[in-house]
Amino acid sequence: MAIRRTSIGKVLALLSLLGPLPFLDPVPALAAASPSPAPPAAERSEIRFTINEDALLEWLTTVTPYTFSVGNQLLKVDLTLSEPRELRLLDSRATLKIHLRASGVPLDQVLQPVFTLRHDDAQGRYSVVVSSLPVQLPGFGTIDLKDSLPKFEIPELIQDLWKFADRPVALNLDIRRITVLEHALEIGANVNFVPASPVGARGTR
Repeated sequence: MAIRRTSIGKVLALLSLLGPLPFLDPVPALAAASPSPAPPAAERSEIRFTINEDALLEWLTTVTPYTFSVGNQLLKVDLTLSEPRELRLLDSRATLKIHLRASGVPLDQVLQPVFTLRHDDAQGRYSVVVSSLPVQLPGFGTIDLKDSLPKFEIPELIQDLWKFADRPVALNLDIRRITVLEHALEIGANVNFVPASPVGARGTR
């Protein structure tokens, strides 16, 4: 099924999709959820959904401006990324245009970074890394700041707490597969519902 902007909680918190970003609070774990053993793999329901470029760009617009620092204690510069646009997904990569400004330095330009989706076979986890972030520095030429931004790990499990007839239920999405298609992300996940404690319930949906 294709998920659009009016989808379930913006793709069950699209804000969780790119993992624990330094400017985004992670989705709280349901520590109060009643313990329940996971069903055998054969009994789990699997869903597949896509997230298009417009939805991802909307997410990026929501979490920017984003400020990070480069340099050391002797020379440290704060850089701010904002106004993302023209996001394109293709060949396991994402490209876009984004505005860069610096504090205390005459640096104001539009960058074209490249993000790559990677899979760790040993841990079975996906992450997004910055593979290219070229910046023109006056007097120094072009430098690549790709190592200045952290790797964005995508959580294996996305949890959301629902409320049905005053009975909270935890909806768990166990991410199994992420693929970059032409102009969209395709995600495959096992889904299951488990009873949860009423503590921390986020209201009726």
